[in-house]
Amino acid sequence: MKSIKYVLFALAFSLLFVSCEKGRFLTSITGSPFEVLVVANNDIWKSNIGHQLLDSLTTPMRGMPQREPSLSISHCTENQFTSMLKPTRNILIVQIDSAHYTKANLIVSKNKWARPQYIAKLVAPCKDSIASFLTNRGGQITEFFVQAEREREIAYLRKKYNRQLSRMVYEKLGMQINVPSTLTLYKWSEDSSAIWLSTGATNVRQDLVIYTYPYTNTSQLTLENLNAKRDSVLKTLIPGPVDGSYMGTEYRVSPPEMKVLNLEGKFCAEIKGLWRVQGKTMMGGPYVSHTMVEETTNRIVTIEGFVYAPQQSKRNAIRQIEAATYTLSLPAVANAVIVTGDKEEQKE
Repeated sequence: MKSIKYVLFALAFSLLFVSCEKGRFLTSITGSPFEVLVVANNDIWKSNIGHQLLDSLTTPMRGMPQREPSLSISHCTENQFTSMLKPTRNILIVQIDSAHYTKANLIVSKNKWARPQYIAKLVAPCKDSIASFLTNRGGQITEFFVQAEREREIAYLRKKYNRQLSRMVYEKLGMQINVPSTLTLYKWSEDSSAIWLSTGATNVRQDLVIYTYPYTNTSQLTLENLNAKRDSVLKTLIPGPVDGSYMGTEYRVSPPEMKVLNLEGKFCAEIKGLWRVQGKTMMGGPYVSHTMVEETTNRIVTIEGFVYAPQQSKRNAIRQIEAATYTLSLPAVANAVIVTGDKEEQKE
């Protein structure tokens, strides 16, 4: 009887660590955010193709004060890819087989061995075919895993967020957002058209800023004008630690870059760059902002995430706060949602 009880207890205990996916029990993922396990035999990994693949996956991030790779990479061969490694959160499998493949393709799937897991399979008939794919479309692999981590963070924020501050933003600005639960400090502008939210941490600090202003014409949406508006808003909203100092945009080292996004058919200007405290200080770091036109009230809305983490890696922190910007929902602007189905789908 004791042995039966033990077995039942052990079974019940093990179920605490698995999740159900369409009738299947899946373990939780392992590994850290933005880590990718590459499964490739040594004849591929140790060749020029392997070096090209590694360079593609570790491309430096845009808008960072120091060089930081887009992803962190580990490697194993197909024989080493056992049940211990299969729950890894992000997996890239590289296979060359001329009998099964006529051209290079990227096949993506989700939740095969764990949940929430993202898997990409790069298949090709020969090494030259893979080399051509990486030259022309290698960035798609990196973006797939970056988006995967973003979706995980967004899903987490949907469940756990600062309800009090989220409600406050809704009541004063008329927009919905899932403010991360780690952000507990806030400051409103005098006219309540802008809010600054912060963790207040001393080692790795994360902040969000949301501000609105009237929309008159499309000339307001250029990189130059958006930067000028940013500087004018943050100069009054975020003072520096020294009298007369304030937060502004860093133009000298690496000028901000703008990219136009299409979020559910709506215009969104994404800007990535560096901020610094203007004055006699050395404070600075990366930021990312999204600017949209809110049609029902004829106003421009900007949401920005930025990080202060002196002498530390900033990659995960800035991407985590960037995910929070994607939870912003306006009456006329839908969130960007990247959906990867459970079934494998071929990217040609």
